[in-house]
Amino acid sequence: MKKIFIVSNDKYYIKNKSFYNSNKNTYTIINSVNTFLEVYLVARKIFFKPKFNTKLNNVFFIKIRDLFNKGDKIKNSKALIVSLTPFNFFASLTLILMGIKKKNFYLFLRSDGFEEYRIKFGKLGVLTYWIMLNIIKNKLNILSCSRSLTGNFKFRLIFPSEIDEKWLKKRKISRNKKINTSKTNLLYIGRFRKEKGYLSIINIFKKLSNRYQLTMIGNDQKYLKENNYPQYPNIKIFGQISKDNELINYYDKNDILILPSYIEAYPQVILESLARLKPIIIFNEIKYLKKTFKYGLFNCDRNKKSLELTIIKIMNNYQNIQKKIAKEKIFTQKNFFLNMKKIFKS
Repeated sequence: MKKIFIVSNDKYYIKNKSFYNSNKNTYTIINSVNTFLEVYLVARKIFFKPKFNTKLNNVFFIKIRDLFNKGDKIKNSKALIVSLTPFNFFASLTLILMGIKKKNFYLFLRSDGFEEYRIKFGKLGVLTYWIMLNIIKNKLNILSCSRSLTGNFKFRLIFPSEIDEKWLKKRKISRNKKINTSKTNLLYIGRFRKEKGYLSIINIFKKLSNRYQLTMIGNDQKYLKENNYPQYPNIKIFGQISKDNELINYYDKNDILILPSYIEAYPQVILESLARLKPIIIFNEIKYLKKTFKYGLFNCDRNKKSLELTIIKIMNNYQNIQKKIAKEKIFTQKNFFLNMKKIFKS
């Protein structure tokens, strides 16, 4: 069987054939190719169990230094870098040094690295990302989930998805809801990181009445312990959820998904929300996503007044919005797997 080296910035706890990490996206990428390719996963080990876990067949975990012993295999194999980070950059350099062929070498851009590094690290971060990208860009092929991520580089557009059949079952179109007589429930699902804008939505909800309730799911970094959660009557925070059935239940119990990120490319939470016929509010920094998702997205300014007006607009027209979302073609995991097979089985 032919081989592929997949480089991930995720950290893994591994026991037998069970892989644990805090991000299920990489599992989807691995599972899209491991039926026809033997996978060498290049990543870092940790010594505690994160939330997401799965059994991975035909997958072998290795470290960057192990690549130096696999020169012959690398020359005749494919390789996929999942996002560009310092760890992934050094793994890329090692693969190049060991003789990987450009036609077999891919970088999958899942976010705008320039903007993400600017938000996290300022101008030095932008410079760092520019240096990494320009060193390797001519040594590989670029896959992207958004036209806005690639600049003038040649690329192949591919949409990752974790939506399977269970996400599209038992969907219900609700009646319009009377905004003045019932509570409106908003949902945030994502990491608690600066670029995700989670602090800004907490600060806005602090100013809103208890008529608007916010449920936040995603436990990492600042809120690693429950006693660190902020205490506000209209905000509830829960730890990370790994089971799809539980996530589906949260979407169904809430009225609107809110995505306060400063930068996004092809967010899985939008696919999940659309799959459950739920409208999504985004802030103007990422209103370009409306070009990708035709129905269901509503943008507003990042302040209390604009957000409240947008919520009212959605809730007063809720049923019609859901009917339009139901017409939206959802890019599924099956579609993603077929596209990956076209690229990596050739």
